[in-house]
Amino acid sequence: MVAFRKLFPVLAIGAFLLGTATTASAQASSQPLVCTTDAGVPPVVRAEGHTELVGDLILICTGGNPAQALTANFQLFLNTNITSRLIGGGLSEALLMIDEPGAARLDATGAAGTPTPFCVSPDSGSNSAPAVNGGTPVTSQVPGLIPGGLLGTGTAPGCNNVGAVAGQTYQQGTYTLFRGQAANAANGTANAAVVWPGVPIVPPGTAGARTIRITNIRANAAGVPASASLVPAQIFAFLSVSASQSLALSNPQQAVAFVLPGLQFDVRSCSGGGGSPFSFLQCNAQNGGNSGLASSASGTGSASFGVRFREGFQTAFKTRIEGDATGSTLQFMSIPGVVYNTESGFVRPELGALVGQATSATRVSARFTNIPEGVRLYVSTNSVTSSTNVEVGSTTANAMLVSVTDPNGSGSTGVSATATLTCTNLPNASAAEVPLTGTGNARSGIATWEVTSANSAVIDTLFFQVGIGFNFAAGNPAATPPVAAQPGLGTSSVTGSFAPFYAASSDAGTASSSLPIPRFIDNATPRNALVINPCVTNLLFPFVTNQAGFDTGIAISNTSRDPFSGNAGRLQSGTSTINYYGNSGGTNPAPPADTTTGPVNAGEQLLFVLSSGGGNGIDATPNFQGYIIAQCRFQYAHGFAFVTDGPVGQAQIAEGYLALVMDSGIGTRTGSASEVLNH
Repeated sequence: MVAFRKLFPVLAIGAFLLGTATTASAQASSQPLVCTTDAGVPPVVRAEGHTELVGDLILICTGGNPAQALTANFQLFLNTNITSRLIGGGLSEALLMIDEPGAARLDATGAAGTPTPFCVSPDSGSNSAPAVNGGTPVTSQVPGLIPGGLLGTGTAPGCNNVGAVAGQTYQQGTYTLFRGQAANAANGTANAAVVWPGVPIVPPGTAGARTIRITNIRANAAGVPASASLVPAQIFAFLSVSASQSLALSNPQQAVAFVLPGLQFDVRSCSGGGGSPFSFLQCNAQNGGNSGLASSASGTGSASFGVRFREGFQTAFKTRIEGDATGSTLQFMSIPGVVYNTESGFVRPELGALVGQATSATRVSARFTNIPEGVRLYVSTNSVTSSTNVEVGSTTANAMLVSVTDPNGSGSTGVSATATLTCTNLPNASAAEVPLTGTGNARSGIATWEVTSANSAVIDTLFFQVGIGFNFAAGNPAATPPVAAQPGLGTSSVTGSFAPFYAASSDAGTASSSLPIPRFIDNATPRNALVINPCVTNLLFPFVTNQAGFDTGIAISNTSRDPFSGNAGRLQSGTSTINYYGNSGGTNPAPPADTTTGPVNAGEQLLFVLSSGGGNGIDATPNFQGYIIAQCRFQYAHGFAFVTDGPVGQAQIAEGYLALVMDSGIGTRTGSASEVLNH
C-alpha cells in the first residue's frame, strides 16, 4: 500500500498523458532515457565572495517512453558551501527548470512555437502534482539581433492550459519550474546542498530532447583553497539523480566556476600617482580657515590622497540588476541561459521578490583607522574619472557613496555631498565628511561606495579622492565636532575591500535568509595612508666644553615669527630637549638629557651656559665636554654656540659658530631666490 501511494502521482501523470497522446506506440522510443550533464563555459567568480553565482548546470535528456512519466529526486553538491538565499519554509532560491520557461521555442515542424509557460510549483510537496491550477499567460522576451527589437516573442498559455496545446515539444501537464530545498552535505554541514524532490519527468521519446536547467546556485568561493599553480582554482558541481524508473546520467561532475581574486587596492596621490604614505606636519594647517575642511563640513579644500579599487577581472564589478522593476524587458523578466553580469541571478515576478535578486550592487569600502585627534576626513561621493589619466578611475564605471548601518559595510541610503575636493589637472570632486568613532588618536571611520555602472568587457577602476583638514593653534573645543588646537601625531592606515565583509569565523559563508547578497570575506591587508609628523628642528652643536678653563654659551632662537607669511600657521612654540654626548671629566659620564620646563615661544630664545645653566629650567652641566643635539619642538630653530676661556674683556681665546640643522630642507619662506641657509 505504501509503495502504491508513492507511485500514485506517477500513475496520475501517466494517465493524463495517455489521454492526450495520439497513441503511446507512436511516441515511444526504443532507446532508454539518458540525461547528459553540461555546464558550458564556467564563469570567473571572486575569490573574496561568499555568494558568487556559478554557471548553470544543464541536463539534456533523450529517449524513453513519453507514455511512462517518472519522478526524480535531484540533489546538487559543490566542493564548497552552497549559499543561495533561503526564502522560508525550507526553500531555496536555487531553481530547477524544465524546457526553458519563457524562452522562444520551435514546434515539432520547426516553426516558431509557443513558449514554455512559467508554472511554478508552490512547494516541494506539490512538485509531482499536475499543474492544473493558477498561472497566467506570460510573454517570452529574448534579446534579438535587431536594434531595439525582440526576437522570438510569443505568449505562453496559463498553467491551467498547459495540457491543451498540441504539437509542442515542451513538457506539458506538469509544473515547469521548481524551487530547491536546502539540505545537508555528506559531512553533516547544514545547508551545504540543494535537493529538488519528486520532480516529474516526461521522457521526450523521439520528439527531440528534454532540457533541465539548474540555476541561481551561489557558492562560497572564499572557502575554496587558493590554487598552487597557474591554473585558477575551480568550483565543481556534483549532481545526483534517483528516479522511479531507469535514468542514466552522464558526466554528473562539472566545473561551474573559476576562482580568481576580484579586487586590487592601493593608495595613490590625489591625481593617481604613487608615494604613500603621505606625510603632513602637525604645525602646518591643512585646508584650514573658516571655509576650509578643517572648520566646515561644507568647506572646500585640496584632496590629500586617493584610494583606488581595480577589478581583478572584467566582471568583478557588477550592478545590482539590469533595468528596474518597471523595465519588464530586462532582467526582471529573465530568460533561461541569458547572462546578465549583475549581482542578481534568474529573476521573475512569478517567483517573488527574494528569488534571484541581490540586496545591492557590488560595494567597495575604505576603512580608516588611527585617525589622529583633531583631523577631519572627507571622501569624494563618486568615482573620479579621467579620459586622459589612466591612473585614476575608468570612464566606463562609477560608484556612489552610501551610508552604512553596521561596521560590515551594509546599508542602503545615499550620502549627499556637502564639501568640494580639488586636485591639479582633475575636475573638482563633490565630497562628504566621513563620520569617525573612537577617541584620541585611535579614531576610525568607514567609507562605502556602491557600483552604479560597470563594463563587463574591460578592467574597470574606481578612484576616490580623500581630503583631510586640521587647524593649528586655532582650537575650538565648543565646536561640533570639537576642533583641537593641533592634531595628534601618528600613522593612519586604510583597508580597501569588497563590502559588506565578514570575519572568517562568522556564518557568512553558509546559506542565510537574512544576510545580504553579495557578501565577502574580510581578508584585506591594511595600508599606511597618511602620517602626521611633529614639527621639530634638530640642531647639532659639534663641540662644546667646560673643561681646562673654557666655558660654552648656547643660544637657540625660535624664528617662526617672521614678516613673510603674515604669521598664519607659522607661530609655533614648544619645548626643547638638550642631549649631551661626551664626558663630565675623566671617566665621569655625560649628564642626562634635559628638557625645558616651558615652551620656547615664537620670536624668543633659549639661553644657557654649561657651567651655570640658564633659562627655561636648563640645569648646569659643569665639567662637560663633547657635543650637543638639541631637539626643538618647533620649526625654524637656529642655534649659536660661543666658546671662551674667560669673561668678556679677560678672555684670551674665543670662538663662535652656528649650529648645524640636521633636518632635510623645508623650502624658503620668502618666495624669493636667495641664499639657502646651511646652518
